[in-house]
Amino acid sequence: MLKDRALYYYKNGFNCSQCLLKACENVYGIPISKQSLKLCTAINNGFGIDNICSVLISGIMIFGLLFDEITAKKLRLQLLTIFKSKHSLDCMSLKKEFAGKNCDAIIVEISDIVEKLINENIAK
Repeated sequence: MLKDRALYYYKNGFNCSQCLLKACENVYGIPISKQSLKLCTAINNGFGIDNICSVLISGIMIFGLLFDEITAKKLRLQLLTIFKSKHSLDCMSLKKEFAGKNCDAIIVEISDIVEKLINENIAK
């Protein structure tokens, strides 16, 4: 569900960091202000220097919106650990690994992990 919404927004003009935030607004009812989306205009494409994946950063921001600080930090580590066990965390390496797929496959994979972690912790 989350990945479908994130891809929808990505294909309709939202950048890689904005699409996951916007998807969470729809799926989890988190109000995302225009200012919050505007903040993400500067963190897409690995912060412009192909550094850490901006979709990962969005996932971490979502944890901060949904959970208390301790839980958000725990989920941040889980997200990064899970993703890093299979892939690099940096944008340039991911673009090479997922060549020809834009960021679609990366958005899908990170969205799935974020959704799983949220669902496991939302009722706690």
